Amino acid sequence: MSYSTTLRTLFLALAAAGLLTMTACDQTIDKDPEQSIPSDQLFADSTAASRALTGVYDGLQQNGIHGGFPVMAADFTADVANFSGSFTTWQQAQNFNLSSTHGPTQNIWSDHYDVINRANLIIDKVPNIDGISSSGVDDFVGQAKFARALAYFNLVRWFGQPYEPGASNDQPGVILQTEGVESTEPEFNKPRASVGEIYTQIRTDLEDAISRLDVEGSRVRAGQGVANALLAKVSLYQGQWDEAAARAQSVIDQSVFSLSESPLTPYTNESSPEIIFAVSYSSTDNTGTNDFMSSFYLPSGLGGRGDINPLAQFQNDAEPGDIRAGVGSEVNGDSLLYEFDGNVWTNKWTDNAFGDDAPILRVAEMYLIRAEGLARGTGSASDARAAVNAVRNRAGLSDVSPSLSGQALIDEIIRQRRYELAFEADRRHDLQRLGRAISSGTQVLQPGDTQRILPIPNRALEVNDALDQGSQNPGY
Repeated sequence: MSYSTTLRTLFLALAAAGLLTMTACDQTIDKDPEQSIPSDQLFADSTAASRALTGVYDGLQQNGIHGGFPVMAADFTADVANFSGSFTTWQQAQNFNLSSTHGPTQNIWSDHYDVINRANLIIDKVPNIDGISSSGVDDFVGQAKFARALAYFNLVRWFGQPYEPGASNDQPGVILQTEGVESTEPEFNKPRASVGEIYTQIRTDLEDAISRLDVEGSRVRAGQGVANALLAKVSLYQGQWDEAAARAQSVIDQSVFSLSESPLTPYTNESSPEIIFAVSYSSTDNTGTNDFMSSFYLPSGLGGRGDINPLAQFQNDAEPGDIRAGVGSEVNGDSLLYEFDGNVWTNKWTDNAFGDDAPILRVAEMYLIRAEGLARGTGSASDARAAVNAVRNRAGLSDVSPSLSGQALIDEIIRQRRYELAFEADRRHDLQRLGRAISSGTQVLQPGDTQRILPIPNRALEVNDALDQGSQNPGY
C-alpha cells in the first residue's frame, strides 16, 4: 500500500482548510508528494490540531469516498439507477466487468486510507500537545475515531465478504492500520486483516468515540449521537439485532434529531433535524469538478451531465402513492423524482454548483434499523410495524397490515430501505449483506458469484510485500 499522497493532502488541508478541488477523468491519477513538513509543526498546538481535524472531514469529500463514484455506484450497480454515460470504467462497474487495475476502485481504496491516516495522526499526536485540556483531547480523538470507523466500514463492505453472524468471520477483509504514517515513502507491509478483525476495530472506535464525545455534536461533525447512529448501522450489518434496535432508538429519542414531515425536507433544507450526519460541501469545494453527484444526476439542460437516471424497474416496483417514487413535473418539486427533457431524475441531487451535502446518516434510517432489529431479534412485531409505519406514512403510504410479521415484515422493511435510501449509496451494500441477487439493470450477480465485492487494487498488491496475487479476491 502507498501513502504517498497522505501528508501532501494533509498539508493542503492545514494550509487551506482542506478545500477539495478535483476534476474527473476516466482514470486513476497518481499524485506525487510535493513538500514535507515535520510532524511537530503539523501538530504544534490546538489551532494546528483543529486544522488537521478539518482535514479529516474534508478528506471524506474525496471522489473515492462520499464525493463521487462509490456513492453513485452503490445504486447504478443495483436495482435503483442506470448509468448511461461515456466513462468506460463506470460502464465496466455497471456490467460487473472489473479488473484489479480499475481506476475508480483504486480511488476508493487510496482515498479511504488517506482519511484513515489523517485520523491516525490525530489519535497519535493530539494527546501529546501541550495546552489542550483532557476534554479537548477527548473531542479531537473521538471525532477522529468516528471518521476512522466510517472509513473502515465503507472499505470492508466494498472489499470484504459480508459479516456472518455467529461465524468465525476469518474471511479476508482489508488492511488494518491504526498508527499514523509520517513518511511520504513509508515501509508499509501488512496482510489483510479478517472481516471479523475489521468489524472489531470499527466497534472499538465507535464505542470509544461515544464515551469521549459530547452528546450533540453537529450536523457535519461527530457527536455522541452521530457515533451511536453509525454503531446502530454497524450492529445491523453484524446481525446484532437487539443492539441495533436499541441504539437506533437512543438516537431517535435525542431531541436534537427528528423525522421530518416530508421525505423531501432533508434535500431542500440541509439544516433539517432529520440529518444526523452529512459530509458538507459548497460550490467552492467543488470548483472545477465534474464528478460530483449533482453533475451526474442533473440533466444537461439544468447544468449537469445527465448520466444517471432511476431505473424504470425502480419506479414500477413502487407502491402507488409513494412520493419517493412518484414523478413530479419540476426540479425541487413535490416529489423525489421529476420529469425533464423526456427523462426522469432524482430531486436528491439538484445543485448545479455541486454544493449539495452528502447525507450519511438520517433519522428515517434509524426507524428502519429499529424496525429490522425488532423484527429479527427479541422485540415485538407490533413495535417493528410502528417503526416502519412512521417511514411509510410520511412517504404518503398507509400502515402495513396489523397482522404483518415474520419474513413478510422483514421484506417490507427492506423494501422501505430501497426507496427511502435510494441515491444515497446504500442499496448494493444492503443486497450484499442480505445475500440477495444484485441486479444492475444490465447484469445480475447471484450469491457466490465473483464481482460482488471489489478487487484489491493491483497497485496495493505491488507495493506491499505482505500481499501477493494469492491475497486477491477470487475472480480477479
